[in-house]
Amino acid sequence: EQSNVLQELSGWCLTDLQTRMNRCKIETLVTYQVHQRDVFNDLVRLHKERKHLDGTDFEWLKQARFYYKPNSYDRHGQGCCTISICDVDFIYGYEYLGAKDRLVITPLTDR
Repeated sequence: EQSNVLQELSGWCLTDLQTRMNRCKIETLVTYQVHQRDVFNDLVRLHKERKHLDGTDFEWLKQARFYYKPNSYDRHGQGCCTISICDVDFIYGYEYLGAKDRLVITPLTDR
């Protein structure tokens, strides 16, 4: 499924996307999907090597994980999205910073 999404998005990059902003959005999605694919493949590899056994493993905990909690409350009412990284939880505040011209994800991004 993920490879289908990546292939579809990559195909869009070869078409006329009308505006520079549309191209920026699609390129950002491609970059993020490639990163997610690589993270997923690393986790699968670790699991096969028996180095990643459960949800307490650091390789899993260091990833940004998003959870919807329907019985929790935030300033918008019932139901909130929580972002977890390692042992820290943040309530998603619906921030949007806009599409950036350059998005770079390197191995240092995950550290």
